[in-house]
Amino acid sequence: MNRLPAVLRIRTPVILAVDDQEPNIRLVGSILTRSGYEVIPAFNAEQALARAAVRTPDLILLDMRMPGMDGFAIAERLRNDPRTRSVPVIFLTAAAEREHLVRAFAAGAVDYLTKPFVAEELIARVRAHVELKLA
Repeated sequence: MNRLPAVLRIRTPVILAVDDQEPNIRLVGSILTRSGYEVIPAFNAEQALARAAVRTPDLILLDMRMPGMDGFAIAERLRNDPRTRSVPVIFLTAAAEREHLVRAFAAGAVDYLTKPFVAEELIARVRAHVELKLA
């Protein structure tokens, strides 16, 4: 059942979900797929950047803390690429320290959710930012 608002039913919105923990990707993917979104998983920075270059997503859910290139560095690379510059980024993070959140917004994030998150809140924030981008 597609529960997306009419404005989002023109085509299925694509969400790139980036997290180094497979259970987190499965959970986010399951929630968003049931809500009518197409979810492309990426488990590290290289996959995220490559997949975003091949198919520009409508929104990126990005883990803040990952080994190697962290979410801040990925967000910076996305902002420097003309293909992904306008794609909204929502950070998913266990960090709640103010300096991390300020840094996330400075890196170009439009929003953030702290882990563990509530499914309804994830859906509401994703929907709001996808609608804004597509409007």
